[in-house]
Amino acid sequence: MARREKKGDGRPELTTEERLDRAWDALDDGQLERALELVSAVDPDDPERCVLEANVLLEADDLAGARAALERAGDPDDTDADAQVLWTSGELELRSWNVERARDLFARTAAHERPAPLLARMALCAELLGDFAAADALLHEAARIDPEAWPVPTRLSEAEFEAVLDAAITRLPDEFRGALADTQILVDAVPSMALVTGDDVAATPPDLLGLFVGASRLERSHDDALQLPPTIHLFQRNLERAAFDREELIEEIRITLFHEIGHMLGFDEEGVEAMGLE
Repeated sequence: MARREKKGDGRPELTTEERLDRAWDALDDGQLERALELVSAVDPDDPERCVLEANVLLEADDLAGARAALERAGDPDDTDADAQVLWTSGELELRSWNVERARDLFARTAAHERPAPLLARMALCAELLGDFAAADALLHEAARIDPEAWPVPTRLSEAEFEAVLDAAITRLPDEFRGALADTQILVDAVPSMALVTGDDVAATPPDLLGLFVGASRLERSHDDALQLPPTIHLFQRNLERAAFDREELIEEIRITLFHEIGHMLGFDEEGVEAMGLE
């Protein structure tokens, strides 16, 4: 067991292993600043510190920072690359919309082990590349490994999905329902790179549930008449994968639709929550 030096106040100093363990726990709990604080005292070139730091920065949507941290962890193209480096590199490439590269890195990670969360990310890559049969096979494999955490997604037909949307819209207050009159609602299987606008790739992750595209009601003017109508996109396979059962799926569709209506009306994330639609 590693020896621990005493702090000035008599408390033992954490070992590197303890710092990393606590930092992973903080990351799991969503305490990103705490996780970074814990690893700040670890050797910057320690491979696990680099991987952990990259994961924290991915959670914070800092893709450039995550890439810099991973470059210190090692080259994922090395034949003996660590599974953690491969998995995190795959996640970074997926978030950067380099889907084929992400698929290949996840596949190499799976040569080490095939946990359910990894299979789910591989399934997302397959969906983004249009191979829904391969995606479903991976999701069924994940369900066999961990059926409680990764059940087989509930699938809705086109008619069933539209019925859920219609029911959700009827629950809206009149002023919000009326605001939808000039807004398209499109149901896509998954997002596409075409929806990524500008340089902010992190704002449109591939596992996004919904997205509003266009000028909000607060931003529109008479000059917008010739522009494409504002559109709410709902991503059916992402929604189905995010829900544990049919009841939760129906509720997630409703919440996502109302969330995007909030953006359509011109509210930011805090404003959407304050509206109480969710």
